[in-house]
Amino acid sequence: MPVPGPAAHTSTGPRPPFADRLTRTQWLAIDAATAVVVALWVVFDLRLRHGFRFDLPEAWFGVLGAAATLPVAVRRIWPIPVLAVVTTAVAALTALGRAELDLDIMLGMAIYTVAVTSRRPVAVAALVGTEAVLISGLIAASAGARGPADTAHSLLAAGALWFVGDSVRERRRYLAACREQEAERGRLAVREERVRIARELHDVVAHTLSVVTFQAGVGRKIAASRPGEALLTLRAVEVTGRSALEELRRILGLLRDDDGEAPSLVPAPGVSDLDELARTVRAAGIPVTLAVAGEVAALPPAASLTVYRIVQEALTNVVKHAPGAHATARVQASRDGVLITVDNDRGTSTPAGPPPEGARHGLVGMTERATAFGGTLDAGPVAGGGFQVTAFLPLPLAQAGPSQAGQVA
Repeated sequence: MPVPGPAAHTSTGPRPPFADRLTRTQWLAIDAATAVVVALWVVFDLRLRHGFRFDLPEAWFGVLGAAATLPVAVRRIWPIPVLAVVTTAVAALTALGRAELDLDIMLGMAIYTVAVTSRRPVAVAALVGTEAVLISGLIAASAGARGPADTAHSLLAAGALWFVGDSVRERRRYLAACREQEAERGRLAVREERVRIARELHDVVAHTLSVVTFQAGVGRKIAASRPGEALLTLRAVEVTGRSALEELRRILGLLRDDDGEAPSLVPAPGVSDLDELARTVRAAGIPVTLAVAGEVAALPPAASLTVYRIVQEALTNVVKHAPGAHATARVQASRDGVLITVDNDRGTSTPAGPPPEGARHGLVGMTERATAFGGTLDAGPVAGGGFQVTAFLPLPLAQAGPSQAGQVA
């Protein structure tokens, strides 16, 4: 039965062809009706053209005619046995000089089904066997002085319909492979999206928890001696938590598959949100100097988000692994691209040597983000203590005007 194409599975696409809308039962009914009609036609054609009288030994012509036609009704259930019976009956009628052109329809349907439904080696073997049996019928006809001139059509019809069926089978395999490739691309896109969402969640959760934990610790230590400052710290914890909650809702909304809910309208963070990020980090007790220069407003939204995430992750590592340190974040947009530099001094308890394991995971995420834009990222300790992260995104601006810098001490 023909395999429905992709259009058959879409409600908005064009209506599939009639043959693709038929069920297996309907196709079996069509085959049965065709086999019965052709069988009756063959039997009465033998009577009209050859004086067939429905008695022995002439009755054998009717039996062979039925054997060459009626089995086609179940060709979709038993394709190879049906081909064997039909081929043998046609070869026998060929040997007797009674193989009519009508039988080529049945033979073609049988061998077409085998070529479409069987594997290539099996189909080739069936073609060779069919042609061999038909050739034996031609040889027998020639030996009986009936001549093969008007009986070779079955041989040609079988070969032609086999090649048609083989072509249809290969086309179906090709279309199935195309659909599988399309499905695989969809699965890959889903996996990539999940990785992106996981990275977004890591950035939000890691940064927020680090800042909130630090703020809570500061508030606990000064609650008794400086209750006013402790209250301000608790308010900063509340603001940071609410902001993180909103961003988590936006990111987790990407995982929803409920089309009934409206998508979140909260925009993704970008370079313009770095000031707010710096204020959050300062509230955690880390002095931050932020400098943004160049036409950063001309950056694409995805690139602006990447810049924000790299700065956020770098400052989060400062909060987590260098308490008491002073951090400096610089973003410079030029005609060649965007240069991001985040460094910090040693602070009060920054360990010397390579970054701890927790910071390494953040560095991997930053590197992946920079690589996605064809950029680079370097990170490591600096002379005299401290740590520096430098990233470059090759995103030339179409029109770079005069540099505009802003710095917050």
